[in-house]
Amino acid sequence: MQETIGNTTYNWTDVTGQFADLCHNLNIGEVVRDRDFTLFEAMTALELMDPKMDGGMSIKNHFQEQKQGNRILTLKQLIEKNLLKISSFTSIELIHLFDQLLSTFHMWLDGHSLALTLFTCVYLHDIPIIEDYHLRTICYTFIKLIDYIRERILLKAGLFEEEDFSGTLTYNFPFYRDMIKDQTCLTDLKKCEDELNKRLRSLKHQTDLNQLDINATQQLIYRIRFLRLFFGLTLKFNEANEKTGEQTYLNSEEISKTLKQIDEILQLIRPSHILEDETTKTDDSTELIIPISLLTDISRSFDPYYNYRQLPPAFNRFIRQLILPSVVYTSLTNLCHQLRKMLEITDKRTLKHSFEFFLEYSTNEKPSLFIRSLLLLSYLPSVQGCLLSSRKIFGQISFAEQVKYEIRLFIVPPLLTLKYITIDNETLNYSENFFQRACVPFSNLFYSLCNNRARTREKLSNLLDEFSVLQDESEKLDQWLHKYFLQHILQANLSTVNHQALLLIEKTSYFFQFILHWTLLIMEYYLLMGFDLSLYSKRELYDVYFYFAQIILFTHVNVYKTSTNILNTTVPFLVQLNQKQQQMNKNQINNVFIQQLNSLIQQHTNDDPLQDLTNDNSSTQKKNKKKNLNGIIPPNIEYHEQEFLLTNGHLSMSTATHRCLKALEIEQRLKFSSNDSNYFLRDEIRYSHRFLPFANLCAPPYMSHADFLQIQHVSDNRYTASELYQDAINNFTHAKTYFENYVNRVTTSKQHQQQTLSRTFTTGFTSLTDVESYIRIAKTNGIVLKLLLSGHKPDVKLDFDFSLHAHYPTLKL
Repeated sequence: MQETIGNTTYNWTDVTGQFADLCHNLNIGEVVRDRDFTLFEAMTALELMDPKMDGGMSIKNHFQEQKQGNRILTLKQLIEKNLLKISSFTSIELIHLFDQLLSTFHMWLDGHSLALTLFTCVYLHDIPIIEDYHLRTICYTFIKLIDYIRERILLKAGLFEEEDFSGTLTYNFPFYRDMIKDQTCLTDLKKCEDELNKRLRSLKHQTDLNQLDINATQQLIYRIRFLRLFFGLTLKFNEANEKTGEQTYLNSEEISKTLKQIDEILQLIRPSHILEDETTKTDDSTELIIPISLLTDISRSFDPYYNYRQLPPAFNRFIRQLILPSVVYTSLTNLCHQLRKMLEITDKRTLKHSFEFFLEYSTNEKPSLFIRSLLLLSYLPSVQGCLLSSRKIFGQISFAEQVKYEIRLFIVPPLLTLKYITIDNETLNYSENFFQRACVPFSNLFYSLCNNRARTREKLSNLLDEFSVLQDESEKLDQWLHKYFLQHILQANLSTVNHQALLLIEKTSYFFQFILHWTLLIMEYYLLMGFDLSLYSKRELYDVYFYFAQIILFTHVNVYKTSTNILNTTVPFLVQLNQKQQQMNKNQINNVFIQQLNSLIQQHTNDDPLQDLTNDNSSTQKKNKKKNLNGIIPPNIEYHEQEFLLTNGHLSMSTATHRCLKALEIEQRLKFSSNDSNYFLRDEIRYSHRFLPFANLCAPPYMSHADFLQIQHVSDNRYTASELYQDAINNFTHAKTYFENYVNRVTTSKQHQQQTLSRTFTTGFTSLTDVESYIRIAKTNGIVLKLLLSGHKPDVKLDFDFSLHAHYPTLKL
């Protein structure tokens, strides 16, 4: 085929057939890479053929249809040519414009650009020119709404990604910041609502009733009331005083009332539906049917190509069809539900409960960028120029104070427990520096959990480096405090009271155990998110379950055991120390940290192990004046019981799964297995890629691929397939028992009954629904393995099914 371009004639050869034949031999996802033609050149070639890369290609037909020449008409030009009106709008026209604006607003919240959504409405580019008071007020409100959300919520939270153009690109669109204030919009909307109510009353009193006009006016009133309530609701989040610039904090009760009103209005609104064929009759009462002939005067109010020339070449230039109003109003109802659920964060007064809520919310609600930003700003209100680590929880509690209280709650270190000791300046500064350092990783943790789930996982891997540094700092602090407190206890002449408690205080690394506990929580969630996001191939399952069980969960079980042992042994001893010194110091608290924590301790007396034991001691002493030989009353309190059950359940499930995988591989009974007998042991790159974020941690120590291979080599020589099957069956049985005990404890405990009614998650990242699925998987897999152990269907290969739960597979014969 010949083609002449300028003075040059080209002879083109059609290679489509040859290209298709060559591609036919490639597997899905496989590409050909040549030294001189890389993937980059291949993608560049594809983009050059895409109409979105040339603004003139896809816009050319649009101009030809308009018959207006190669240009877009501005609002003034449309008015001059009598193609668009700016006054005397009917209620039907206003409803249509409102629903279209709301649809573009909804698309903008989903992350699309302002240029392709809200500002495709030509009225928004020059609002003062609009003569109609109702439309002008509606347009101003939408502009102020997106401006507030962008400036005060999206940009301040800083959670938007590169693909979320809503947070960055504005193309110098007018926002009328100096012309109209937020409160003015609310006042004008109320005036519009009052005026329309008067019009509605007059319409109802007319002799010749126009039912369509009455219904349209009523629906317009509902829409304006909704916009007023929604705009007012948005202003309540992360609001600042205009004069002082000080942050005002979340008023959950007031927001809940507004959400209830919005829900009631949404139930009354009937979404508009444009009827193209007016001869068609419909009896659908859930939608407001609008004949297209009633919209001819505003047919040019939205132009999807209005901002087309402003978009950069690499920008997504596809013109998306607007979302139907019925879908938009349903989405707004769901948005109100998410906001109502989000307000529960105000009840979470500990880092543990807040962490669980953030995980629950991101997993179940799948919140948008807008909701995630509100969640972060509700938990950590932002002040202009304030670093993330300097923000206060709910604007009231610093992270340093909260971390102190969490450590006291988890493992009761003497530094944060003994009320009447005097801490010297050197120890005080050393300890305070540690708490200040802890503010950064803990604040970053909650920031990470507010990102989208894929980015959350990436940020958690980086966060582990910060916790690695904190582990080093905590070890140094523990070593410093060991010597300090031993000297103090010996000086108090109380060392003979309980040698076991004294030895534990001497040997225990309190702060290191606490930081290790949170490090393990992050590691566990990081690995489990890989299952939720379907990142692991079936080839990697053995590596993941082995590391999850033998390194992470095994260490976490020991941490809970250590903490429980310390609490049961040292808490009575510390209580007695406080009581002895209270008599000597006449109730004067000398410990600076206790003075700082007093308000938090009083808020959480039900959770404080020292407070519980003190109450038990006082009541017991009244009933029985006979004292124990050591002056100590055995507490018999089960600390961390639910966490211990769940962690052991996960440990048994993971152990059973990787033992089962090894046995199936030995017998070559896996559908996804390779013919290579060392299939699971040969990919060092894959292993390093999955566990590299754990390499810099002090604890748990990172297991290199060489050590992993060594352990597998020993295991291969020690165990047969039958022994591995039996071990997997035993572990599945243990997991089932742990999970059933957990469910029984939660459902029968009066303390947690109310929580389980309103919450999905109960402990860590595991919900009751998850546990029920785990129990079913353990039962099923135990039965299947018993069949395999008995020699059932020896030639049948097995596959793994993750449909019941993403974390653990079900064996399929």
